[in-house]
Order: sequence, then structure tokens, then C-alpha cells
Amino acid sequence: MKTIKTISWLLLSTFLWIAAAGQSVNDLPKKMTYAVEIGGVLCGYSEITIPPTEKDGRELLSVNTEALVKQRALGGNVELIITENVLITPETKLPVFVEQRFKTRAEIYSCATFNNDVAYYTSVEGGEPREIQLPHDVILENTLSYPHLMNDFIQGNAATKEYRVFDIQSGDIISKTYKRIGEEKLELAGANYNTIVLEEFNHQTGITAKIWLNKENSSALKTKGSNRLIYLANESIKRSIQVVDVDNLLFARVDKVIANVHPISSMRIEATIQSEGEVITAENLNFPGQKFEGTVSNNLIEGVFEVDRQHYTGENAPPFPPKFSDVKLKKYLEPERLIEADHPVLIQEAERITKDSKDAWEAAVKLSTWVGENIMGAIPGGTSAINTYNTREGECGSHSRLLAAFCRAVGIPARLSIGCMYISYAGGCFYQHAWTEVYMGDAGWVAIDATAHEFDFVDAGHIRLGEKTSFNPKAMKILDYQMENAMVDNTVPDEYKKYLGNYLFEERNSIFKILYQDGSLAVDIPNAQVLALNPPDENGVLYPTVSRQLNFSFGNDIYGNISTMKLQQVIPLGKKFEQDSIGSEVPNEIKPLVGNYWLAQAQAAFKVIYENGILAFINPLTNETVKLPKHTESGLWKDELGKNEVEFERNDADEVVRMLLYVNVYLKKQIEL
Repeated sequence: MKTIKTISWLLLSTFLWIAAAGQSVNDLPKKMTYAVEIGGVLCGYSEITIPPTEKDGRELLSVNTEALVKQRALGGNVELIITENVLITPETKLPVFVEQRFKTRAEIYSCATFNNDVAYYTSVEGGEPREIQLPHDVILENTLSYPHLMNDFIQGNAATKEYRVFDIQSGDIISKTYKRIGEEKLELAGANYNTIVLEEFNHQTGITAKIWLNKENSSALKTKGSNRLIYLANESIKRSIQVVDVDNLLFARVDKVIANVHPISSMRIEATIQSEGEVITAENLNFPGQKFEGTVSNNLIEGVFEVDRQHYTGENAPPFPPKFSDVKLKKYLEPERLIEADHPVLIQEAERITKDSKDAWEAAVKLSTWVGENIMGAIPGGTSAINTYNTREGECGSHSRLLAAFCRAVGIPARLSIGCMYISYAGGCFYQHAWTEVYMGDAGWVAIDATAHEFDFVDAGHIRLGEKTSFNPKAMKILDYQMENAMVDNTVPDEYKKYLGNYLFEERNSIFKILYQDGSLAVDIPNAQVLALNPPDENGVLYPTVSRQLNFSFGNDIYGNISTMKLQQVIPLGKKFEQDSIGSEVPNEIKPLVGNYWLAQAQAAFKVIYENGILAFINPLTNETVKLPKHTESGLWKDELGKNEVEFERNDADEVVRMLLYVNVYLKKQIEL
């Protein structure tokens, strides 16, 4: 259930794009450095170099940008790298080529070539470009100059003006409005500047930014917006960047713990939320299952949400495979950036999963269940649908895009819902979240949340803001809520009483509690959250209702009383195919296992080795070598103490692509005196 939204990376890139813009052709430094702050923390930089180049016999300027931003969310590190190359004609100051890459574990790509009022755009490297006719009034923003802003606001006396602009990230023609704020003197990178201050509003994303332009040449010296500040700096700042914890930007604490979120049937929430990514109105916050009373001004949402769980049972569901002719559904059946519904691998897998489905609803639920049970939570995530499928891990956006791609691949209209969800983390909070909606004919759009294991519904702790928006909370408060059974009996069933109590985690000197709350067993993880548990399975193992990456099992003493609790955490590590050479002494059956495996959350590589006839892995976090002498018939490799177990996963080509590390911790039950 970990998440850090892709939209936040794209918003950041917008400001990096602006930060590089504006220099006049005759006055270009060879290198520029910009500092990036998020929430007041210096966490990144953008470096721009501008060498001359030649292409097809034309002299051009090549503007190369490399940006690095370091973030942490829910304990997972996200290192974002943005690279951009722009080719510009010195005479016209117009770009003829723009290419961008956003890299975490996965990569987001976009490229556009401009020629004779036509843009050739693609979001897939090497893919067939889409031809876009550019009207005569469309502005091609570039990383060298803003002639339209220079003419209208610096040389002219405009107070406000709207422009149509080609957007490289979406391949769309969008509108931007600029408004004069005033003038200001800045001291940056050891120099003084006279600037004009403009407010920019992006009509597509709903983003409002403040821009300080150099009055001499319209270069953007500083930009501010979305808790981000970017400004001209000395190169030395690169040595001072830190990792910024963005939890405070993504979470709104409400100090109300509800362990079992699935049965939440209704909730009233007072909220103040600043959203970006698309323009939001009060009207589009109201739909079946969600009511909003309040105001929305420049995407600042202030008011009260009333949410009721809508649990569709599949009545009058469309046949499968469905055939929808409504033109309004067309875009929700087609592939798009990061939702590769036309990828042959995804089509084949979606058809396999949905085989013999009686109707479209059963097919959608099968796909949702597959995604929830096979894609593990990880930060950063798989991002795109195909990369999430290949790596078998991702945050909520990755889960939702893969499910949407699966549905579209078999003819079921699907789209993302973005907003927030209540969880019991940090004493209870709302956090940024994405889930999926599928279209079910007469029933309309039906929400399902594979990430939260709500395979055929979403609980009433979800607030939907839009399809391509973001959740930046200012304040939230739960006014009231109801569970599915309003008269929950919290009398502990006899068969559960044996589990209740405190369990000591000796290595950390902390106490885990097993309690009974809201009609189910729950585990209170210290300094983290309270998780409701499913009933024990046939092996006596208890899994949280929202995840299968943790589980709990219990051991008895000689008298048959519970004495220990085993906490098992499953950690996925993707294999890095660039690896060291493998010695000839390694047996052939072992060679595919040897190599480096990447733990994205910690930005660390675990190395699997074979020495002295024993398989082992090197843990860079503890700087220890863990030997795995035991190999079970089920395919698990175990250490001698039972603290670590390892499983290797293979793809359809029988290549090892992932290592699952099962970390076992044994906690002693405390005896009450």
C-alpha cells in the first residue's frame, strides 16, 4: 500500500523545464546549476549545459539537462533522475527536437520533433510517433527564451494573458495563463538581478506557480509551487543535498485508529486539500457514493465529504467479452502513456486470467484479484503497466495502471481514480492513493482497489478527487464513521483469546500487541500502524486484510499455551542483469541464481554468491554474509538459524528475475502478572 505518485515527479519536471528556460541566444553561459528544495529541504539539483551542435547540416544549440532529486516515503527511498535534450535553432529560438526521461526503477519517456507546424510525438522510445497539427497560435516553449513573455510582460505592459502551449509531457495542446504580480530584486549565486514576478496557471493540471524572470533576458531565475522551490545556485550545492521525507506532504493525520478498514461503510470528513494535476470543481467531487459540500478555488478544496460504500454485486453486468459502442468510452479502452493495453504480453495474460468468465464483472474481479495477489508493494514502483507486470511489484499507482491495462486489453473500459484513503498508519491518517474504476454498463463506473485487497469494492475511507490529480492535504478531520455492521460485537471469541497479549521484539526492545478490535484480531505494530488480521488459514498463519507481505504464526510451550509469535516479512528484490562474471566452479543449476538483486526502497544491492559449496547472500544493510546451506523440496533456501529464507522466481523464459527474501523474527509472549 506504499505510494508516491508519478504526478509529483511530473510536476517537479515542469519546474525544472521552466528553470532552464529564458536565456537569450547571444548571452548563454556554458553551464547553469539550479537548486531544488521540497518542503524547505535541499534535496536535488538541475544542471544544464548548452554546447553547439550540428544535425543534418544545420547549426543548432543542444540544451542538455540532468536533474537528481532524492525523496523518501513510508520508509522507502525514491531517487528520481530527469534527463532532457533539446535542439534549438539559434535564428528562430524554436525547438526542433525535445526528448525527456524520468527514471526511478522504471522509466517514463517522451519525445517530440517539430517541423512545418506539425509535432511528431511519442511516449515510447522507438515507437511510432503520433502526428499533431499545430495551430498557428500555439507556443512552442523552449529552454532558451520566452519571447512571448518578454514581449508581453517585460517589454510590454500586460497585466494578464492566456496562451496555448504544446505540452511535451502529454503531447497535448494546453492553456496557460500568466498574471503580473510585481517586481523584485534577487541575489542568487553571488549576483544581483532585477526580476519581474509572474503567476502561471496551467489549465490542464491545475498547477499554480510563481516565476521570477530576469528583466534583461527573460531567464527564469526562481520558481515556486507545489511545496517546491527551484532557484539559480552555485555548483557547490550538489555536495549538500539531502533525502527529503515527503510523508508530511502526502499524509494527513487524524488521530483516529480504525484497524479494519474493509468494513467502513460510511464516513464524514472535514477536509482542506490543495490538489494539482487537473482542474477540479465542486461539481465533479459529487457522484454516487460521494457527496461534497464546500468550495473549490484554484484547486484548494475546503468543505465536508460524505462517503458511502457502493458494493456492486454484478447485477445486469455486461456480457463477456463486452462490446461497447459509446464514443465517450473510447479513450478508456485504448492504450495510453503508462497503460500499455495493447502490449501482447498483457493481452495474453488478461485473456488467460478471464477465460470462461460468465460476464464482464466476473472478469474484472478476476483481474483485480490477480493483481492484488501477485503484485507486491514497493517504492519506487513499476510505474507503467508492463514494467509492473514484469517486476511483479509497485505502489498503488502501479497496481491501478496494470489493472486498467488488463481490463482494456479484454474490452472492459477502465480508468484510474486518484485521491486519498484512510489507513491506521501513524495513529490514523489519510494518504495519497490511487485505485481503479471499471465501467459496468447500466451500473456505470464501479470502483475496485486491488492494492488494498478490495477486489470487488472500495471502502468508504476513499475520497476521489479525479483521474490525473494529486493529494496535498492541509488539514483533515473524521467527523463520523460507520462500520458495515453498526452493532459490532467486540466480545472476543473463545478461539481468539489465546492470541491476545504483548510480544517482545528483543532486538529492538519494542512490544507488538495482538488485540481484538472492530470485530477482528489486529496487530499493533509499534510506531507504525494497527493492522486487522484475517482468520488463521489452514496452516494457522494470520495475514493482514490489506497485504500478504506480512504474516504471523504462533508456537506453543509444552503445556499447549502460546509462547512465541513468528513475524515474517516478505521483501522482493529484482535481479540486475548486469552482473559480475561467474566462476567455472559454480554448478550449472546454481549459476542462474548468482548475481546482484536490487532492493529499491533502500537503494541497495544484495549479492548472491556461491563459495565453498554453499549458496549465500551479502546483506549491504548489515554488512554480513548470510549462508543458505538448506534447500527444501518447495524451493526455499534457508539459513541455519531459520531467520532468513530465500526463494528465486523465474519468468516464462525460465530466467531468474527476482529474489524473495523472507525475514523471520521470533517474539516472546509476555506473561501477565
